[in-house]
Parts: sequence; structure tokens; C-alpha cells
Amino acid sequence: MIGDAARYVGWAIGRTIDAGEQWLFDGKKATYGLATMRILLGVAILGSLTVNFAERHYVWGPGARWLTPWLTVDEYGFPFTAVFSESDSTTVFTLKYLVLAALAVAFTLGWRTRIVTPLLMIGVASLMRLNPLGDDAGDNIVRIMLLYLCFADVSGRWSLDARRRERPDHRPLVRTPPWMGVLFHNVALIAVAAQIFIVYMTSGLSKVQGSMWQEGVGLYYPLQIGQYAPWPGLNELVYTSGFFVTVGSYVTVFVQVLFPLLLMRRGTRVLALLAIFTMHIGIAITMALPWFSLAMIASDAVFIRDDTYRALIRWIRRSGRRPPAASASEGESVSAAERPAEALG
Repeated sequence: MIGDAARYVGWAIGRTIDAGEQWLFDGKKATYGLATMRILLGVAILGSLTVNFAERHYVWGPGARWLTPWLTVDEYGFPFTAVFSESDSTTVFTLKYLVLAALAVAFTLGWRTRIVTPLLMIGVASLMRLNPLGDDAGDNIVRIMLLYLCFADVSGRWSLDARRRERPDHRPLVRTPPWMGVLFHNVALIAVAAQIFIVYMTSGLSKVQGSMWQEGVGLYYPLQIGQYAPWPGLNELVYTSGFFVTVGSYVTVFVQVLFPLLLMRRGTRVLALLAIFTMHIGIAITMALPWFSLAMIASDAVFIRDDTYRALIRWIRRSGRRPPAASASEGESVSAAERPAEALG
């Protein structure tokens, strides 16, 4: 009996390892999801740089030198200290700032992403280190995800790189074995997913330990913080509803703690993603954290299957073709109706 059990366990482990190897090497996974992640992360970075452009010197530049004591105890080293420096003049800082914005545009469009992605990651981290007090969770997730995306093919879809690869005369800059690119891509995807799981589960478990979330009033208090309320009237409308606060608090904790398990079946996966997207949209609107929410939504996009993206693309294409078809049918009906009149004439 013990021998049978040992053989069954060995068979199960071997089959799991074989399935894992097949998944890792059998083509690049989540190509549409990673392309969506690239576009949304690029928009989030570019949006943050744009809205802070007027105050850039006071947030990160020479006007923020009162933060110098913080920089002496940071853990950043080369190359992050070589891009943006506390000794930059206003002109030099602005030029570097504009170059970083140009890298964000190139990353969003998917132009030379193998080169642009690590440069963007280093530039963003170098800029953010100049003001640790001005960073939020969105900045942290952007820096971490950019590190993982350096090893993934984020330009496989909807990018200038993809269009260039389709040309007959395309030649890669560096030739690597196909299996190596597939392996690095899928491992980077696993790292992205694991990071999201850690973020949600840590956040959910920390909420569970507090009495406010256990009692279902966790959403009530952050919605009353003045600096996070761009529309106080809207926030008041939300937190004065006991039903919304209670249901929202419990659903938030439930989805965050059980997020990895909810992704295992299609029905629960759809509900979990809809709940997470709704939560981040709510945070963006009621707490004035649009770039944080967009970065999180970008990361969550990898959990949407490629088949779903393809179905959405087909639906959009069919919707775009309906008006001409309708016009053609109307034209045919009109011409058919006019034929008797022409015959009578």
C-alpha cells in the first residue's frame, strides 16, 4: 500500500513537472495582456510626468534639495544615481526629464522595447529616488514591473516592433535561440503574476487584522480624508451609504485575500477581475490616485486570456463593419424600390 502511494505521488510529481515544462516552452503566453500592460504603464508614467511638469523642480529637481538627508540613507546605487542627480541644474534636470518622457512615449508605442524598457526602468527609479516622500504605491509597482518586463516580449502585439518584425527584410539585432526568448518571457510573466498576488494578499491580510474592516466600515474613513477627495460631494454620497460601505469593504477584503484562487476557474476569474477593476476605478475617482490605479489595472491585464482579447478584437471589427453593410443594404433596397418607377417612366 505504501509502495502504491509512493508510486502515485511520484507519477503525480512527474506529470506536474512535465506540464510545467510544456507551459514554459510551448510558446509565449499572455502576449495581448503584456502588450496591454505595456501601453497602460507607459500612459501612467507619461501622465505622471506631464501633470507634474510645472512643479518638476519642486518635486524632484533643484527645488527639492531639502530632501538631501533622505538621499544619504537610500539604498540606491549605480546606475540609478548616474541618471538624475541632486547636483543637476534646472536646465540639465529639465533635459533629462524630457528624455525620460520620450522614453515613456517610445515604450507605449512599442518602439525598440528591448532597449527602451531597461532605460525607462532606470530613469524612472532614478527620478523617483530624489523624493521618497512623493512616491506612492503606484510608483513602486511601476518600478518593479518594469524590471520584470525587461525580460518579457512586451511588443509582440500592438507595437511598432511587431510591425517591423513582419517585414520580409527584418533582421534581429541579436540572434538568440527561440526557446530562450520563450523561457524568459514566460518566467517574467510568472514574476508579474506573483508580484500582483503578493500585493493583493498582503493588502487583504493586513485589512483583516483591523477591526474596521472586520466590522465592514473600512471604506468609510479613507473616503473622508480631505487630501484624497477631489470631489468631496461624491465621496460624501459614497460613505453616507451604509449598504455600499459594508458591501464594498467585505468584497474588497474577500477578493484581495482570495485573488489567486479566484483566478483558477473562469466564472470566478471574471468576477474577480471585474471587482478588482471596479475597485481601482473607484480609487482613481474618489481618492485622486489615477496613476496608481492605472498601473494596477495594467498589471491585472495579464490575467485576461489571449482568447478573450481576440474575441474582443473580432467583436470590435464586426461592429465597425456594420454601418457600411447597413448602408449597402439600404442602398440596394432604395434602388430596388426605384426600379418600378424607372420602368413606368
